[in-house]
Amino acid sequence: MTDTHKNESVEPKAQITEASTEASTTTTEAAAAATNTAETSASTPASNTTDAAPKHSNFTRRSVLAMAGCGVAGLVVGGVLASWGVTSQAIASGRIDLRTTPTKMIVTDRARCSGCQRCEMMCTLKNDGVTQQSISRVHVWEHYNYGEGIGTGGGIYGDCQFTVQGCLQCADPQCANYCPVHAIYADPETGARVVDDEVCIGCGMCTAACPWNMPRVNAQTGTSTKCISCGRCAEQCPNGAIKFVDWEDIAQKVLDNGVASTATLIPDATLVEGLS
Repeated sequence: MTDTHKNESVEPKAQITEASTEASTTTTEAAAAATNTAETSASTPASNTTDAAPKHSNFTRRSVLAMAGCGVAGLVVGGVLASWGVTSQAIASGRIDLRTTPTKMIVTDRARCSGCQRCEMMCTLKNDGVTQQSISRVHVWEHYNYGEGIGTGGGIYGDCQFTVQGCLQCADPQCANYCPVHAIYADPETGARVVDDEVCIGCGMCTAACPWNMPRVNAQTGTSTKCISCGRCAEQCPNGAIKFVDWEDIAQKVLDNGVASTATLIPDATLVEGLS
């Protein structure tokens, strides 16, 4: 009796062991198959990635104007810039101010500016690590009360429209021309005129030479500061009064408006075909 019961009690355990082994083997094989499938999928590029058309990233002011066959004024008249509020009427009324750099078009809208001066604070916070409006690279505060001058009707004592001013990034910058130590140069990537802090002596000649007094000398650091077209002011403006527009987006509008039917650019940003 004892031996019979022992044999009967052993058989179920053996069956359980065999079943467990088979299940374990099946699970291992399934996991291996899943791993192989995942590796194959990861190594195979998606078809839409392969078929995607390359996107131009080297549009500049020069190449876009060449493509359109006109200057910035022609883009305005042709309605290419209307999406950003830039029209002939808006410019003539003084509402819109337009500046261009090799990589960006900077649009400021007086009607949208509430005079909150957030742009000035964010400018200095990013570039200087402090909030100090007197050294901001974009200027609102000095025109806050009377606009561009007493009797002009602007500012808080006029029509409550505020003047947002920034560096024009001149093609022939007087700030750089009159700098005695040649501390101001054109950034090779953005084209913006920037100050070399290691060279600048803080003499203030750049401020005096600029017709709009854009550069400012930081009394604490003893060096000049000026706009480098970083775009922080536009990013932080709550009303959209400042816009930094990529020339690539403007190029698309040129095509959409039929100013140019096609554009083929080569590395030196020269248009070689498609002018219309």
